[in-house]
Amino acid sequence: MSDHATHKTWSYSRLSVFEQCPKRYYYASIEKIPTPQHPAATRGTDIHNEAEMFIKGEGKMTKGLRMFEEGFENLKEGYCDGNVSVEEDWAFDIKWQPAQWNELKTWCRYKIDAYIKKPDRTVVIDFKTGRYMGNEKTHEQQCALYAVATFNRDPSIEVVQAELWYLDHGKISRHSYTADELRERQATFHERALKLTEAIDYPAKASVENCRWCHFGKIGRCDEYRSI
Repeated sequence: MSDHATHKTWSYSRLSVFEQCPKRYYYASIEKIPTPQHPAATRGTDIHNEAEMFIKGEGKMTKGLRMFEEGFENLKEGYCDGNVSVEEDWAFDIKWQPAQWNELKTWCRYKIDAYIKKPDRTVVIDFKTGRYMGNEKTHEQQCALYAVATFNRDPSIEVVQAELWYLDHGKISRHSYTADELRERQATFHERALKLTEAIDYPAKASVENCRWCHFGKIGRCDEYRSI
């Protein structure tokens, strides 16, 4: 692996963008061209902040959390007992060992919305706002990545449960992974992520679907956009 590659980091969202269109990833993460935040994303950030404040006992139950009132009350109790972590920044190196967020060796970064660690169970939770229909596959992959990283932080864990809380719909999607399953998923993620961190060229994958919402095409940075 080249020295250039070791200085690139990835996250699930960056990997998703790269696989959808390497050129879009290049503009966003290499050139770092600012993009306006969609109102739905702003709302999601606000609700995540409300969840963190409530779990820590520093805020009230809000409308955005109301469908999961009992769940958030349980997380708040667990936080007080020291069994729940909330809004933590986790990272690991290319050997999938825990790393600090800004270390030179850091390869992947990800944020954990809530993490439950008890003797009888380990659960990592991601809070989702907006629609859930049509996102099942990509959301499960995100769960798997969080579960893989959780397992590497504590290899004594036999089963990791990852949950998606769809706050606007009152629904929970649960995925459980054994150690053997996580090793297989890790190998797949590793291969996919290397394509990003070792990339030299960033060709556009132009299509109606990919270009429809692309900010960089709309502002005239991508010639491929205009050919659609």
